[in-house]
Amino acid sequence: MVDFIGPPAGATRNRPICEELRAVLAAAAEEVGVDLVRITSGGQPGTHGRRTGSTRHDGGRAADLQLCVGGVTKTFTDRRGGAVVEGFVTAVAGFGATGIGAGVGYMGNRTLHVGFGRTPSDTSRLVWGEDFTGATAPAWLRMAAEAGWAAARPAPEIAPPSEDLPARFKVAARSGLKLRLGPALDFGVVEVMPADREVTVLGFDGPGADWARIDLEDDGQVDGHAFAAFLRRVDTVSGGRFEDREEPA
Repeated sequence: MVDFIGPPAGATRNRPICEELRAVLAAAAEEVGVDLVRITSGGQPGTHGRRTGSTRHDGGRAADLQLCVGGVTKTFTDRRGGAVVEGFVTAVAGFGATGIGAGVGYMGNRTLHVGFGRTPSDTSRLVWGEDFTGATAPAWLRMAAEAGWAAARPAPEIAPPSEDLPARFKVAARSGLKLRLGPALDFGVVEVMPADREVTVLGFDGPGADWARIDLEDDGQVDGHAFAAFLRRVDTVSGGRFEDREEPA
């Protein structure tokens, strides 16, 4: 149930974030119950060719962002991040983010930097605070990131295209999964499918096959699209309809 907003058109870093980072942020937000990720500074160079600061934002490989739950933007202090913010940092680190910054004297009490290295080949893991060094990173930020890196895991697997479709899948997002009008986060929401609901997947769309075409009525018609990373296959098709199968003896 995660939405994205931004970056603002007038920002210097106003280009979209890359799909790899978007997948990490979406997975982490779903895990800790964040409703909205507001991107305040995205990819660069911007639409007017401008760029500023670190190369981390080049190509949309980093974002400055805020987390919203129930319409309220989460805040933190240098002494404590709070359950949602700390959980989000641990999750993004676990899913592969390697550059994470926060601090009241850095970007205020509600904005985080999350992304990857200075270049695509830079895999060093760093946290930082107001003077861009690890020495000023809040202790909670360091602990949350290190907890994620210690339990590193791949970002949720996206089911690849398959000739063995349609097939039965189950929603694997604790807070539910949004069914959208099209294969992108900027399409409107049809409904929120609850955790464990079974649906029929007719196929996959998008450059990374990361959006599933959903049939809710099992009638062969597309009712919307859902982010495939939060679907788990539970059944197969036989004769055009779904039926229980047993393992061979």
